[in-house]
Amino acid sequence: MSIMRRLTIFGLLVLFPATLWASEGGDVHIATELTHSFMGYLAVALFILAYALVPLENNLHLRKSKPVLVAAGLIWVLVALAYAGLGDTETAHNAIRHSLLEYAELFLFLLVAMTYINSLEERNVFQTLRAFLVSRGFSLRMIFWITGGLAFIISPVADNLTTALLMGAVVMAVAGNNKKFVAIACINIIVAANAGGAFSPFGDITTLMVWQKSKVAFGQFFLILIPSLINWGVPALIMSFAVKNEMPKTLNENPRMKYGAVVMMALFLLTIITAVCFHNFLHLPPAAGMMLGLGYLGFLSYHIKTQEGRRSSYNTILGVRPNESLNPFRLINAQKGAGVEKMIDALPMAAFMIDKNHHIIRWNKEMERLTGVKAEDRLGTCLTWSPFYKDRRPSLADLVIDSMPDVLIEKFYEGKHRESPLAENAYDAANFFPTLGESGKWLGFTAAPVFGEDGEMIGAVEIIQDFTRQKRQTKHFDIMKRISRAEWDTLLFFYGVILCVGGLSQFGYMAMISKVMYTDLGATVANSLVGVLSAVVDNIPVMFAVLTMDPPMPVGQWLLVTLTAGTGGSLLSIGSAAGVALMGTARGTYTFGAHLKWTPVIALGYVLSILAHIVLNGSLM
Repeated sequence: MSIMRRLTIFGLLVLFPATLWASEGGDVHIATELTHSFMGYLAVALFILAYALVPLENNLHLRKSKPVLVAAGLIWVLVALAYAGLGDTETAHNAIRHSLLEYAELFLFLLVAMTYINSLEERNVFQTLRAFLVSRGFSLRMIFWITGGLAFIISPVADNLTTALLMGAVVMAVAGNNKKFVAIACINIIVAANAGGAFSPFGDITTLMVWQKSKVAFGQFFLILIPSLINWGVPALIMSFAVKNEMPKTLNENPRMKYGAVVMMALFLLTIITAVCFHNFLHLPPAAGMMLGLGYLGFLSYHIKTQEGRRSSYNTILGVRPNESLNPFRLINAQKGAGVEKMIDALPMAAFMIDKNHHIIRWNKEMERLTGVKAEDRLGTCLTWSPFYKDRRPSLADLVIDSMPDVLIEKFYEGKHRESPLAENAYDAANFFPTLGESGKWLGFTAAPVFGEDGEMIGAVEIIQDFTRQKRQTKHFDIMKRISRAEWDTLLFFYGVILCVGGLSQFGYMAMISKVMYTDLGATVANSLVGVLSAVVDNIPVMFAVLTMDPPMPVGQWLLVTLTAGTGGSLLSIGSAAGVALMGTARGTYTFGAHLKWTPVIALGYVLSILAHIVLNGSLM
């Protein structure tokens, strides 16, 4: 093979990825006649163009998912047309279905992980952790090492994506507006999470793939613990000198975790364990275990809403349970004659009273303050409705006076009412009134009949409480809202990448790359280049390609490719799921360019980790 031809193929290796999927029958399909076709070259050009726009996301304000989505669709159009031209309509169909299945598993896994992270954030877990770190007197440099160390320790148990999201949320909570620290700490977390996941059989999807294929035994993975530690430790040590040894801003608040936070953390751990067990013992996709874990969270979500008094059914006024010992109706009905009216005037809450003819006979000072309407303008009238509604309609007190059945109360209050426990024949209701105050008010009101000395009903009292502040401070915990807050741009980006890679593989470029890498260059150099390749493409399809080619290698070489595929993605921000996810959560702060500045330092750790593996485990290679 000529030097020019080798350089051309090596250029293809560096500039773009291509994964060769196994066909359903297990045979590798190499479309050699399409490799040098116009459509093949056009597909490569589309992919390079789309990927070139990814690092320019913050400059162009174009989300990274958009160009790869377009490229993925167009590449598969070219694949379908190319195979149709050969009279083959089945290969392209089967190949894209395989790619979609690969994406579906990744999508579901990431969706559940992101939902848990969003839910823990809503329960104030990260805010509380931030307060703890600051209150302990840790400097930014200490936090840099703590979050990196935790990422390295946690990722062998959890996946590197989940670990990066968790530690990244802590960093962003602690650092606040310190963008420089957030960026470098995110880089440190990504390198640590990727390195930590490399030496555990379930620390990364690529290690799971190698373990599942029985290329490396369970205990042999830990032979690359020290190389993995070097991979993270060397860049971390160098980067730490760029972190100022200063204290974060003092917190003025003292956040506490909300109800259910501890249980939610336990369920998150249980979900990870479930995913691992699904794979290791049931031989099912980890994503299926993660989805079961989402079910755990769903039931906890229901319990939280029930416990906090915010079920969809109308239990109490805005979730506020009345204090029976301070029942105003008990006090009112204890008075007789003029004493009732004096009691209404003395109430610390807005209240009015109407007689049996629906005429207003009391309108206290709190009522004036709430509505802005003076008592002298309402006494003797039937205008109980006018401060609240545009059109004439009965108030709750009017309905109580007339002993209206539930069906009419439902007509006017549409499920926002109940029988009140405060008095007999009394009702509670609640609603939002946009015309009150500057931006509307949430009001809860209770109406009950008032009886005279002879036991006959003489009127009705309606007491109104303003719950606007409580309502606006209270946010419903809804699992569907947590799901909707997932980083959808990241999820769609992965779709584009996997479909692009799957499409390019059908043009047969991996066949040439395989020959150059494992035949001409040798296993050690080839496996080292796999890590470089995984910096451009997610390591999952890269490792799948290596396993599909299945080059004859000893255990030491399989450990090397596991190390490089797991850690090579740290070279670029788009090289791993952890990096792409943190680019989404720390948008505008941790960027492709910010990571690229430290790539030479990360590359130093990468090279030293390979050398360490060769020295320590050379007998296995």
